Amino acid sequence: MTLPKLINELVKMKNNFDSIAYAKCFTETAVVFDEGKPHNGEVEIEHWIAKSHKACVFTL
Repeated sequence: MTLPKLINELVKMKNNFDSIAYAKCFTETAVVFDEGKPHNGEVEIEHWIAKSHKACVFTL
């Protein structure tokens, strides 16, 4: 299966535990729904993914 470049980049950033680069793949108007709540914009998404990285280590 061939995934879009952006999806491949997100997986790469997640696997490298690079919260800053991961968040930069999103716009300021982006919303990620996870853990029962929305995470709005690049800054919130960066904080959410950094917290996720600390809570559990996994690869996609």
